[in-house]
Amino acid sequence: MFNLGFLWLALSIGSEITGTSMIKKTNGFSKLAPSVLVIFAYALCYYALTRAMNTIPVGVAYSLWCGFGIVGVTICSMLLYKQKPDFPAILAMALIIAGGMIMNIFSTM
Repeated sequence: MFNLGFLWLALSIGSEITGTSMIKKTNGFSKLAPSVLVIFAYALCYYALTRAMNTIPVGVAYSLWCGFGIVGVTICSMLLYKQKPDFPAILAMALIIAGGMIMNIFSTM
């Protein structure tokens, strides 16, 4: 049976990536539109994360949230800010993704 918690977790991860990626555009929260977006994205992020943790074990939810958030923000920084990860960063992100998948698939938490 499908666990609705994973949709909440995906929403949480997506909004966390949005909020974190937009922080640089706020210019120290001196620009209104990006600042409002960051605040809204983080509020949605934590609301959705609390909903996800109703059905997903905390350790699994948080590790997926952190890991995929890191990878997502890095990808956004490549697109928005032209930052280029080097080989160690790419390797680390691959390990993060692998760890999240292993924990999600094989963990009995």
